[in-house]
Amino acid sequence: MEAPSPTAAAGRDASDAAERFRRLKGEASSGSRRAERAEALLQRALRFAPPETAAQMAQAEPVTGEEALPVNRREFLTYAWGASMALVALQLGLATAWYTYPRFKAGQFGGVFTLTGPLPEKGGKPDEYLAGMFWWSHTELGMKALYKVCTHLGCLYEWKDQTQRFECPCHGSRFRQDGRVIRGPAARDLDEFVVTAYDAEGNVIDASSPEKRYVVARDDATYKVDTGQKMLGHPADPRLQQVD
Repeated sequence: MEAPSPTAAAGRDASDAAERFRRLKGEASSGSRRAERAEALLQRALRFAPPETAAQMAQAEPVTGEEALPVNRREFLTYAWGASMALVALQLGLATAWYTYPRFKAGQFGGVFTLTGPLPEKGGKPDEYLAGMFWWSHTELGMKALYKVCTHLGCLYEWKDQTQRFECPCHGSRFRQDGRVIRGPAARDLDEFVVTAYDAEGNVIDASSPEKRYVVARDDATYKVDTGQKMLGHPADPRLQQVD
């Protein structure tokens, strides 16, 4: 059976906390210290609860009259602990989602980028295009536009001049200058964007594709990198893997 998500669990806990605090809100008019602390906790829970749960909490009516029951110190601490755990679970869920899923998706940025010479040095440091989220790399086979997001968990990797390779600061994945993964935990090569090469007259002379991941390298050519068309990296080649 699938375990409930942290965010769903946080919503249920926050809803339970709202019902528990309902009794405490009934004592707010008395000015007791306990009621003031409960109200402060409730307001804090409202800040982090999901919208539908926050609405329930905000509309909860204070318990009055015979419905009101005294709350001892142990009950108060139990309520406070429950609300705190709800907040922690919600925050962990949001943090996990932010970290696990890529921060960028193809088509949400950039567009089509037009590039001209001079080309980066063959086998050397690629040119970085932040607006398009790619590295323009001159490989042994030709030109590539490598998506600037690690194929492990979506962190932004960087080029290291000392080692002449790409390295991810999050979990240590490493990639060659041509995008091939040489050390995990990334399980596939870097993703790439489709590149089309044109001559001086505007005629198409080459284009990359899932079957051919590069285009001809010519200083007199004009290149168009389409960041709306992403090609997923190939599975890691065991023969290329390095072990420190």
